[in-house]
Amino acid sequence: MYAAARLYYQDELSQQQIADRLGISRTTVSRLLQMARDNHIVRIQVVEPTDVVTLSDELAQTLGLTRVVVVEASASRGSSTGETAEHLIEPALRELAALQLTKGNIVGVSWGNAVQRIASAPAQIDLTGVELIPVIGGMDETDPRFQTNEIVRLLAEHTNANVNFLHLPARVSPELRMTLLQDGAIAARLAMWDRLDVALVGIGSIKPYEIDAGPTLLRFDREHLPGAVGDIASRYFGFEGDPVIAPEEDSILGITRAQLKKTPSVIAVGAGQAKVEAIVGAARARMINILVTDSPTATAVIKLLRTQRTA
Repeated sequence: MYAAARLYYQDELSQQQIADRLGISRTTVSRLLQMARDNHIVRIQVVEPTDVVTLSDELAQTLGLTRVVVVEASASRGSSTGETAEHLIEPALRELAALQLTKGNIVGVSWGNAVQRIASAPAQIDLTGVELIPVIGGMDETDPRFQTNEIVRLLAEHTNANVNFLHLPARVSPELRMTLLQDGAIAARLAMWDRLDVALVGIGSIKPYEIDAGPTLLRFDREHLPGAVGDIASRYFGFEGDPVIAPEEDSILGITRAQLKKTPSVIAVGAGQAKVEAIVGAARARMINILVTDSPTATAVIKLLRTQRTA
């Protein structure tokens, strides 16, 4: 019994291989394995999934996402506005590394607190040969969270990737847009948004205490965003995922909703009570398919979804 059990469970031999090794029939091997279990030589334990695993699976299934990574965290660890993002940095980088990007792959990078902190983190993954590009133009802001070219430069510096700077404003007039697109080099950079393999984005919220946290250049009054719960790269959406068109949205020189939806992997990073409705809206809008968040946020999202189903 012991020999059969050791060969089967530890050495991972098939029952036929064990039969050949011990010079007995396959039927006898099967009987010995059952006897080993009955006599407690082998103990099989089914481990219940942890709360984090349960949360990840339920969120992925409910929101229709490819993958959800839930980081264990206490409710007090993240601030109400999601400003605490340190505990999401390593999991987000692991998700990026897991995609096994190689030379020629293109990664679009957004702005915001979480993305800026990820870009600033010490080197943890190797993206040699991978092309990085901002997914929105630059903003005249001193706040490092909104300096798109600097965010991309930092991420490239820490991962050995290649930088493609976008020396263009985030908002342009129709005349300037037309002129820019006539420049071959600029047009080639903007065309990279159509060929993204991955986008690394933050999830914006328009909760009352967050509306003033965005870059001044792209700040819109709440009354001009009826029904909006959040944004990805300043493309707003409602709770059910419907697009909410911001004032003069055509003037934004940034990735479009359609380009985000066609990107194979969009890794969204966000946590905090302010992000709860925005996470649901982003998933339903199909603008993200991989989510990195924490357990208090995931719990709040599931509670909201269950309440909605009950209602």
